[in-house]
Amino acid sequence: MYKYCLLFFVILSFSCSNTSELKTRNIVSNQDLDRGLLLVPNQLTAPNSFKSIQLYRKGNVNNPPIITLNKNEKLVLEFDELTSTSGQFRITFQHFDQNWMPSNIPEAWYIDGFNELILTGGDTNSLSKPNYFHYKAEFPDNTLKFITSGNYLLNVYDYTSNTKLFSVPFYVTEQIGNLTSRVETLFNSGDNFSALDQLFSLYDYPEEVEFPQFDLSFSFVQNRFWGSAISTKSFDITTPGKVRFYTPRNNTFSSSFDFIPLDLTDLAINLQKIEDWQPEFTPPRVILKRDVLNFSASPSTNFSSNFGNPYTKRDSRYTETTFQFDSGTLNTEHTDLFVAGDFNSWKLNKESQLKYNPSTDLWTTRFIIKQGNYRYKYFQRNSNFENSSSVPINDSITNRYQEYRAFVYYRDPVKNYHRLLFSDSFNSRK
Repeated sequence: MYKYCLLFFVILSFSCSNTSELKTRNIVSNQDLDRGLLLVPNQLTAPNSFKSIQLYRKGNVNNPPIITLNKNEKLVLEFDELTSTSGQFRITFQHFDQNWMPSNIPEAWYIDGFNELILTGGDTNSLSKPNYFHYKAEFPDNTLKFITSGNYLLNVYDYTSNTKLFSVPFYVTEQIGNLTSRVETLFNSGDNFSALDQLFSLYDYPEEVEFPQFDLSFSFVQNRFWGSAISTKSFDITTPGKVRFYTPRNNTFSSSFDFIPLDLTDLAINLQKIEDWQPEFTPPRVILKRDVLNFSASPSTNFSSNFGNPYTKRDSRYTETTFQFDSGTLNTEHTDLFVAGDFNSWKLNKESQLKYNPSTDLWTTRFIIKQGNYRYKYFQRNSNFENSSSVPINDSITNRYQEYRAFVYYRDPVKNYHRLLFSDSFNSRK
């Protein structure tokens, strides 16, 4: 009898622990969220307890989350949960059209096998608080295979409560046909005489495409900001078997978009980035040197994924990192200022909004960030208008290196959903 009571107590304690941990997840509402550059429509942003989310093609963490249909390529999902209790998760997949609206097709049309992966266990950290568990999953595998190209969302659920926690986009492409692209820089064509990039692509389409003017569609993405894709209806099909598509001059990309590098690999005071290191706090605190308008971005920031490169070693730490922005000559009247980057999925919300400190004449905010390398930048938004768009604050009007990617979609005339025929990257070669 004693053994049964003891077993019941252990199970009850574990269940209570899980329930308590789940309450701290605080599922994020998207109602007051400016989705920023990265989040696509219908994507659910992660609760604050989930950090360092990465999704990439296996082989290199900087690979984009794109795999080719019927090839032996895998995607890798990694994330941390800031908790002292190991979790269990369920992963599912959903097919979407070019504009990230649900395709509403049967699962059997896009998945061979079970539309479910179970992720459990996790590796706990071995150093300082906050405690966290690191999780990693690879797919497809021998129980799940994608049989249709297109846009997908990976959805992560809590296994016990079936609560949807977050989702991440990825792509499955067929790579049929041939695609070539180029960039034409339009100098002195943007705001304050900045440069703009106009994109051109030429696609040799397969014979199965009978009516390219009706069934093909196209989009461009800058710097892997999937949520900011530009769909274009500007195309030319006068040459048989070929379609030329491009961005019109009134809907182009900024050629001066830049990044500020953030090196949090060595947590100590240094001349480059860290002004103060306070390990006595939990979590330990990092105070970054002030970023000064027009003097902070790097012209040669190495391109990485939009998730950054958080350390995956068990002794990696999370820190409370304070950003400081000197707005200089920027007119901040009736203006909301934000900072966003790889460490927060480029979201613009209350957490990323800067607050003015009159004693230092600086704008500041704080994030919980893991050791690693990241990129970020500042944004401004007119506070007088409720639905005004956020505008990136670039350090200069000088054109910078930009990475682009073109997508070619085909509406299947039989099954009436979007296939992704081809996707390829190119750059501005600055």
